[in-house]
Amino acid sequence: VRKTCLFCSPRPRGSSPWLMPPKAVLWFHGLGDSASGWRGMFQQLDIPGVTFHHPDAPQQYVTCNDETMTSWFDIQEIPLVPSEPEPPSGIDKTVADVQQMIADIESKGTPAENIVVGGFSQGGTISLLAGLSYPRKLGGVISISGWCAKRSDVNSWISDAGKQTPAIMCFGDGDPVVDFSLTKLSADKLKAVLGEGISVVCPKRSMHQPAKSELSAVEAFIKKQLDVH
Repeated sequence: VRKTCLFCSPRPRGSSPWLMPPKAVLWFHGLGDSASGWRGMFQQLDIPGVTFHHPDAPQQYVTCNDETMTSWFDIQEIPLVPSEPEPPSGIDKTVADVQQMIADIESKGTPAENIVVGGFSQGGTISLLAGLSYPRKLGGVISISGWCAKRSDVNSWISDAGKQTPAIMCFGDGDPVVDFSLTKLSADKLKAVLGEGISVVCPKRSMHQPAKSELSAVEAFIKKQLDVH
């Protein structure tokens, strides 16, 4: 679950970002990784005028690895399947922390509709929960190789604003870490509530890392939702 970096940018790029409302992406890494592990790929993409925020997960014990590492919540077993604990231990606190991070970005002048929340693996999972339950409509929510950690009654936790928030969920059909049975079920459950508001990208891949088509879809999603040209 410790994976290579994707996407980062330390500060806004563009000729005159102060002439328009600020735009931000809040991005969360996966299990055992760190914020620094994702710095690089976003800089290679042409997404001007957007500030990227990359928080680090806390150090905590993770059952599946029987050790302490950076983690947003506990994972019992890998591969993850639909019978995993629902919700996993520690995820509610993390969701509250993520929503506070979003509120902090708002308090510094970035409108909620100009904030995209996303992440990889564990990071995608918390982005779905925190972003879609947030009380204000966000610019968008992204999950790469993540899953829905609360599947039994999705409609009960997605806020009215969340039902208006665009989302994209990317996962592979042969992911050895998060089983396709779980990601497919998660996508179906979310689509039943969000309808056309959520896009699903599912290429053939046998690794946990995203395929190029997924990264292209994520880049296009950010540009569309944040009106980046």
